[in-house]
Amino acid sequence: MKTQEITTTTENQLSVVDLSGKLPDLSSATEYPFDLMADYWTPELPMESKRVFFDKIATRPVQDQQTGDIIELECALFIEPSKDGFKTIANGSKRLVGALEAHSIQQGTPLLITFLGKKKNRTNQFQSDNWSIKPLRLNIA
Repeated sequence: MKTQEITTTTENQLSVVDLSGKLPDLSSATEYPFDLMADYWTPELPMESKRVFFDKIATRPVQDQQTGDIIELECALFIEPSKDGFKTIANGSKRLVGALEAHSIQQGTPLLITFLGKKKNRTNQFQSDNWSIKPLRLNIA
């Protein structure tokens, strides 16, 4: 059997193993301090906020609240520090995603995202989520 090749990708710094060779023992492997499963953040009350690192804008399958169909929704993905390391959170608010894109927020930017409540749309009878997005200055000593 050939010697196993293990690489670390530069894109996300995760170990990658060539599955065609002998596989390494995983019993002594250590886990990264983050979960790849993204929780969908649905704020319930105005002024609910999160201190996060912006990751990216990506589409993810979600259930349409009106039809029940599965649709692809463009979502903002963030990394949130937690007591267990880090977790990924997502939100598909068009206003939030649009503001992040309009300001060309770069991956890794620390942000304070605050839900300000619902705001009536000017063009129709619906309401949309209203947000505050403030960049955070890191105090690194």
